[in-house]
Parts: sequence; structure tokens; C-alpha cells
Amino acid sequence: MSFPIYWQRSKKFLGDIDPKLSILFKKYKNLTISSRGNALETLLRSIVGQQISVQAAASVWEKLEKRLGEINPENILLVNFEDIKSCGLSKQKTQYVINICNHFIDCNIKDHSYWQDRTFNNIYKELITIKGIGPWTAEMFGMFYLLEQDIFPIKDIGIIRAMNQIYGDGNTLSKNKIIEISEQWKPYRSVACWFLWKSIDSEDVQY
Repeated sequence: MSFPIYWQRSKKFLGDIDPKLSILFKKYKNLTISSRGNALETLLRSIVGQQISVQAAASVWEKLEKRLGEINPENILLVNFEDIKSCGLSKQKTQYVINICNHFIDCNIKDHSYWQDRTFNNIYKELITIKGIGPWTAEMFGMFYLLEQDIFPIKDIGIIRAMNQIYGDGNTLSKNKIIEISEQWKPYRSVACWFLWKSIDSEDVQY
């Protein structure tokens, strides 16, 4: 596991400008985002986790690990489509998993050096060319593998729900209002988002 160097200074910055976040920081004071250090695993966990609960995603992932053994592109592509799907994935998600593995092999992605010394925007543009990876999945990769400090996944249902609870007193905030609130968090929007997720789910969000 690796942890971001900006975590403490970001909490100081955000806590000074947003009292509601300051309360969350005190409640979860010893917790931090972390990277598994495995790019493929982060992408595949993001696919698995789309539109299902953290607990459900963990269950599917456990079945995949038992079926596949070591998570690498070669191992996954040796398993037939239906066996991957039987771990709890939809037909569509199964194809997305295969697409990502093919991209890793085609681009000869072996370790972190492939992603080093590149901007997130550059990496984002590459990822969304893979069928199955949209903006949200690319953003999760930025937050949880690259540990980018200023990502705001505007369409994440957990973020929207948490902001409605904390900033809207349970009422639905408009998209413009959500953006307005998030703008003040720059350049540490990833940190704010992580604590918003934590506020609505006892399980740590990690991809």
C-alpha cells in the first residue's frame, strides 16, 4: 500500500474553509486513502464496483480471485468468458474486463513505469479509448491508483448522496450547486470526496 504525501496539508486547507468537512476529518481522523499499487487491479475493481454496493463488489471480487488466482492479463484471458461471468459479473462487465486485459497486453503494460511522468489528462484520454472505461472509471483510477489530489467524480452516486445529506439537509442539490460547493475544495477535491464516501458507508472505498 502507498499513501499520498498531500493528505495532512489537504485536510488543514479543507478544514479551514469548510466546517462540514472539518467535522468529518475529526470523526475519521486516523484514516486515509491508499493505493494498492496495482494498475490492472484498480481498473478491474472499478468495473466490478460500478452501480453496486461496496459489499457486493467485494463478494464478486473474492469469487474472481478464487477462480483466476493471480490477477494479471494473461491469467484472465486464459479463462473462458462464461467462467468469468459466473463470478457475478454481467455479460457487459465481463467483456469490459477482457477489453482492459487486451489493452494491457497490446501496450505491454508491466509495471508503474508505464504511467510515470505523464499527466492525468494524458492517461485519462488513453483509458477512455478502452470500451468499458468511461469518465467515472478513469477518475477512480486517478484517485486510487495514481493518488491524484484534485479529482471530482461529478456523476458518482455516493458523492451526490453524501452532499445532499451534508450540504442539502437531505434535499436534492442541483448539479450547479454541487459544482459550486466542490469548487472551493480545489486543489484537493479527491480528499473531500474520500471523506464524503466515508460519511455514508462504513466500508472504506478502495479500488
